[in-house]
Amino acid sequence: MKEGRIAEAFGAEDSLRTESLESARHCAALSKPHILPPEGWDEGESLPQTFSALASRGITNLEGRLLLALFPVGQAFFKLKPAAKFKYDPEINSELLQDFENKLAIHEMVMLAKLEQDDHGGSNARRAGFRSRMRTALSQLLVTGDVLIQMTDAYQIRVHRRDNYVQRRDTGGDVLYMITREQIDPLSMAPEMLEISHPDPEALHEMSVYDRMTDLYTRIDWNPVTKTWVITQECNGQQIVESEEKVTPYFTVPYSLPPGGQYGRGIIEDNLGDVRSMNELTERLLDFAAISSKHLFALDYSSQVRPQDLTLPTGSVIQAKVQGGQVSDVGILRTDRAGDFNVVQTVRESLRRDLSAAMLMEAEQLPTYERASRLHVERVAMELEGALGGVYAPIADALQIPLVERLMHLLERDGTLPPLPDDTVEVEAVTGISALSREGDQQKLMQLLQSLSQMGPDMLGRIDRGLLLEIMVRHSGVYEPGLVKSDEQVQEEQAAAAQQQQQQMMAEQLTAAGGQMVQQAASQSVEAMNG
Repeated sequence: MKEGRIAEAFGAEDSLRTESLESARHCAALSKPHILPPEGWDEGESLPQTFSALASRGITNLEGRLLLALFPVGQAFFKLKPAAKFKYDPEINSELLQDFENKLAIHEMVMLAKLEQDDHGGSNARRAGFRSRMRTALSQLLVTGDVLIQMTDAYQIRVHRRDNYVQRRDTGGDVLYMITREQIDPLSMAPEMLEISHPDPEALHEMSVYDRMTDLYTRIDWNPVTKTWVITQECNGQQIVESEEKVTPYFTVPYSLPPGGQYGRGIIEDNLGDVRSMNELTERLLDFAAISSKHLFALDYSSQVRPQDLTLPTGSVIQAKVQGGQVSDVGILRTDRAGDFNVVQTVRESLRRDLSAAMLMEAEQLPTYERASRLHVERVAMELEGALGGVYAPIADALQIPLVERLMHLLERDGTLPPLPDDTVEVEAVTGISALSREGDQQKLMQLLQSLSQMGPDMLGRIDRGLLLEIMVRHSGVYEPGLVKSDEQVQEEQAAAAQQQQQQMMAEQLTAAGGQMVQQAASQSVEAMNG
């Protein structure tokens, strides 16, 4: 197989990150080995085995909490809002601004629905929803400290394993370029790409899938002149495609990025001493338990007891030397190191408490129901912010905002959403500590109304109730066409109600007038009879 320039660049970068990659593999071996297997591992080999599953359970616990806090079920994890230069410009018409915000709210719902849609398009892609793939990404992020996520043109999320991509950052931590390596079946490529990369495509049909699998290298370069990402793909030493993207489909998320570093470091590496000691002490504890549970019988050389006598059922009679009611020629060989055993147990228990606290395993359990309340999401986010040492918010920014920007770009490109003018919209992650949900905006509005109500009805009268209703519905995240009546509908209903009231009044007047006429006629008849 030929090797092109991108493959050579991947190999050069791969040799420079040996220490970082081996450290990540060591962390995976102590927690979840399948996240990053040893170099050269294949499915026919066994993975490293640990003696303690505490680190694995801790990572699983943090995965669930991060997933709930970053992507809560049934709630939008992002918010589209007008850029500050428009929102706070006094010359901008308020009605136009509110109409723009209403349209952005609809944009949010369309984007969220598309993101959670599991559409294969008739392909053989593995069925896995958005949150399933995000959980895979979070698992790699916590264990290895770095993850590369891709949103394809088909809106699918792909997670690249740590050893299948390299990257280069500048001193400020901004990505300059990335290179990914994937194993693909060449027959899955477009015909024109297959002809470029393989001189005899027909020969591939006669080969087994295993034999024809090949490496596909993708290089993603940032062009500071055009402010675009240049994406080049190479297969079998041949460049097969090159394109430019305004919004990159690839974004890397570090857990904790050292100054000047190229890759993040994970929570296992942050607690490596405790995790490693926990694993080793658990092994020693198991050894102690195995030795302590082993009992051997010893027979005196002159004993009349036979080895098979020791296996007789309870109540059997055997010949033995008895002194003072005790058998003196049979003994039990056992260890008497209970003190050492207790020392190991005490130290291990101390480590277990420290690791459990670091990984939030002693906090309140996650809810088992499908839809968590906003209050619970907020509390979990605050716990994560404290337990992860302040890195939760940067993770949210590095993961959520690029994902939303790419999604919006694809929907506008495909015509699903109308394109928005540049620099008019800002994307805000609404699962951070400072802005956990729209519920905060609703509470502010309610507090404002309560304050105005205390100042008298005149103050409340200055509030546009129709606009207030629109804002409250928008912040609730509910979109049901026809739920809120339009101004025209309200005017028509008011006119119809006024007309009905007028007709009722006329009917009452006619009824009253008719009664008076009947009474007057009756009085005249009585007077005539008396006369």
